[in-house]
Amino acid sequence: MLITGIIGCSSKENTANIINSILSQNGEKISIIELKELAELGEKRVKSYLNELDKNETDILIIKIGITDMDKYILEYLDFDVMIYNDKADDLKGINIDEYTDLMRSIFARLGEKGTAIVNADSGELIQFIQGMKRYVVSYGFNPKASITASSTGDILSENGFLCCLQRTISAKNGKLMEPQEYKINIENNKSDVYNLLAAATFAIVNGIDLNSV
Repeated sequence: MLITGIIGCSSKENTANIINSILSQNGEKISIIELKELAELGEKRVKSYLNELDKNETDILIIKIGITDMDKYILEYLDFDVMIYNDKADDLKGINIDEYTDLMRSIFARLGEKGTAIVNADSGELIQFIQGMKRYVVSYGFNPKASITASSTGDILSENGFLCCLQRTISAKNGKLMEPQEYKINIENNKSDVYNLLAAATFAIVNGIDLNSV
């Protein structure tokens, strides 16, 4: 079972729901939970919960992590395969950036040795915490350096779906090389935030899913 954390002050729910929608269409079995709900279970029950998910052949567990949850002791018992950074500058008004950066370094330290960090390339100085991090980093956003960005042709978001572009070859977690190309994602709610859509698309691609076949 792949354990994924979605970190942010807001929009975690939207990103998790889009991932669930996309991957469910691909036959993946997804479970979504808040970190604070896990913390309420306690260490032994968390282990039992994870074992039960495995028995039920859950493919992906998504844990939504808010900034106020990052000091939860339960993180010590979780090893993440993927971390998705969901914040933008507007989300952090009134927050001490130095303390925030330290918290992010702490949470991303929970990534396993072969873990993947998915970050918003447009967050600027907010993603300084990835500097020196010895983990595979894949970025999304409108920044030209982003691995996954919105399509440069036509309307990126319409009634017919969402268009995005993989700009460079990346190595998926299943070992498959994902080559540069455009993808069209069929989505139920075309009012979703574009950044959440890009984060979800990046997660799918990182897991070797051909979005054009979903």
